[in-house]
Amino acid sequence: MLWVLFAVLAAAFGLWALRELRPVNGLTFISPEELQAQRENRQDLQMLDVRDAADYIKHHVPGSINISIGRLPYVHHSQLTSDEPVLILAENSRQIKKAARMLKRYGFLRIYAPSNDKAVWNCGVCCRS
Repeated sequence: MLWVLFAVLAAAFGLWALRELRPVNGLTFISPEELQAQRENRQDLQMLDVRDAADYIKHHVPGSINISIGRLPYVHHSQLTSDEPVLILAENSRQIKKAARMLKRYGFLRIYAPSNDKAVWNCGVCCRS
């Protein structure tokens, strides 16, 4: 009986790990140079910071919109436009992927996140090496 419980737990962990490690279709990692090129081409880019309010107040990019992961399903339509690209700023890649999956579900097509070279973003906790 104990081995059945162990097998179920192992299977659940495996599915969770597979979901967390799998890339999100439609999520593109963008470098600072690519961001600058978008700004020069006058393309609007919404910056979504999904950290909690305390971290946002301490470390945020000016002009970014703060909607925590828990509030995202309820207020995304009032503060974000699905027609414009969204750059997700977060504490870690797990939060970025979770927010990207949600936005994709709500019809957002152009979803971006900072590339691995986070130090040059200089946006606080989410971008420290």
